[in-house]
Amino acid sequence: MKEFFELVEVSDRLNHPKRGCPWDVKQNFESLQKYIIEEACELYDAVEDQNEDEIIEELGDLLYVVIFYSKVAEREGKFTLEKVLKTLKEKLIRRHPHVFGEEVCQSKEDVEKKWQEIKKIEKSERKSALDGIPRSLAALARTQKILSKILEHECDHILDMTKKAPLEEKELADHLIELTLRAQACDLDAEKILRRAISEHEEKFREWEKTHKKN
Repeated sequence: MKEFFELVEVSDRLNHPKRGCPWDVKQNFESLQKYIIEEACELYDAVEDQNEDEIIEELGDLLYVVIFYSKVAEREGKFTLEKVLKTLKEKLIRRHPHVFGEEVCQSKEDVEKKWQEIKKIEKSERKSALDGIPRSLAALARTQKILSKILEHECDHILDMTKKAPLEEKELADHLIELTLRAQACDLDAEKILRRAISEHEEKFREWEKTHKKN
């Protein structure tokens, strides 16, 4: 795809130490960090708005974050864009044995189960089922991911909290808004409080894992 290679050439020029952009050549991993989340959020919004032109633009911006990071890595002698692409290609092939190998998956659920089995082998150094959940996720998204993992392992202290009747979507939305308003009225940081609360459950689960040895 010539457009991709042309984009890489543009990036090479922007990051050239002498003929490039003064701002680009000064960037490093830390200074670019905020753009990872920012561009992903802008793409999320474009998809939610079903705005095709914006989706195209934001996909491009997110793609360029990957290229930009790779160019910074090349400049600092860490790794190359080629290494990023090769690693991704190998992982996709490895995690789809039902497409590139002899495995047979009949359903979406089979695929997800196989994906998790392969991922568990690849990440065998992880000591907890919660390892790998991004710390930088928004508090509510992180809470749902952590709780879903804990529920998979039938940890008692969380199972006891699931006995209430399920909520309808509208009812849940109303509850969340009401709690947010109450937090606002009390000058409480809801995001920070939820992060602290789920961290406590995370610690309890990690202790529980040590005795139950379920990963």
